[in-house]
Amino acid sequence: MEKNTSYSQRHPVIFHGSAGEYFSIWLVNALLTMVTLGIYSAWATVRRRRYFYGNTEIAGDRFDYHARPMNILIGRIVVFIGLVLFFIISFVSPSLTLLSLLAFFTLVPWIVIRSWRYNALMSSFRGVRFNYHCRIGRAYWTMYLAPVLMILALVVVVGLIVSVGVAIGNISTTLIVGAVCFILYLVGLAVIQGIVAALNYDLYINNMAFGQLSFNADLSKKAFIKMVFISFLIILPFLIVAGLLIGSMFASIFYATTMGVNDPEMLGNIMGGYVLNIFLAYLTILFGGLVSSAYVVVVIRNYVFGQTRLGDKLRLKSTLSTGAFLALTLTNTLIVIFTLGLGTPIAEIRLASYLAKCTELEGDISLNEVMAHHDSARTAIAEEVVSAFDLNPGI
Repeated sequence: MEKNTSYSQRHPVIFHGSAGEYFSIWLVNALLTMVTLGIYSAWATVRRRRYFYGNTEIAGDRFDYHARPMNILIGRIVVFIGLVLFFIISFVSPSLTLLSLLAFFTLVPWIVIRSWRYNALMSSFRGVRFNYHCRIGRAYWTMYLAPVLMILALVVVVGLIVSVGVAIGNISTTLIVGAVCFILYLVGLAVIQGIVAALNYDLYINNMAFGQLSFNADLSKKAFIKMVFISFLIILPFLIVAGLLIGSMFASIFYATTMGVNDPEMLGNIMGGYVLNIFLAYLTILFGGLVSSAYVVVVIRNYVFGQTRLGDKLRLKSTLSTGAFLALTLTNTLIVIFTLGLGTPIAEIRLASYLAKCTELEGDISLNEVMAHHDSARTAIAEEVVSAFDLNPGI
């Protein structure tokens, strides 16, 4: 029988950080990191995270971050030594470079889940730490095997259709087959990206815990595919406009070459006459990509939060807006650019404030039955590898 759980209680997330206060922390972190040739960066990371965790409040209590700077420093030293050894191996024996890269990529799923576990164990709320447990085989299936199999299946299907079109030999039929393959390829990419995103979020959330109380989320692959497909449709008009802007340039070059014009200078002059069109096409694609990315980030976050539960009495909720998030992203980018990077603290605080404003918990937050665990993480090596190579798979 399904439990009759009430989520009538609402607990908004409140962020208390301010740009002025954080700017001083950010500036000191940056200066000391430069003066110490990067050694202080471990302490800077901990100070930054403790500031954001400590200023995030739910129902009168705040989060805490417990990582030790020395552990992070050791992790970064190990990563640095690994990179130096890789470049030495590449210089001394180029044939071993590929083997080194294969060995590294083989370890990526293990590194990612170890990083998730470390960050979970270093985070706490009301004195209870989070935790993360995941079977390594499931991580390899989610991050490697499943995506590779789906991509291979798409390539095989598209390849078979292309071979049929070529075998027929009719020009009109070949064009139709080409158009069908292009559409099928885009739809296939949307399906693959949606399924991979669903698998990754499932891998992360359904192995996370608060103390000994597990998080759980019933995530639909169809929902992710739909969100990704819509993001593709959003960018499509921008691509068409960009194509129209530079299409005349390619037509002019094609016409000139068919007329026997092969002088590079003349072809360059033709392209020079379309510099403005090229620039506008670039801006159009860039803006379309930002709109599409903002949409998919917002809808996935809102959906995933809405499906996530902690035990039977608490659930998450996100109310981000695509327009507001896009405007925030654009203005933050302009702030950072026009302040030559000095506006980074302002941008970070604005983002944290907006995310907190659009996040809340619903249900009984007393969580009297939550029991603390006694797991620990001794090193931050995996976490530093993930940061160094940006390995976080979309979470």
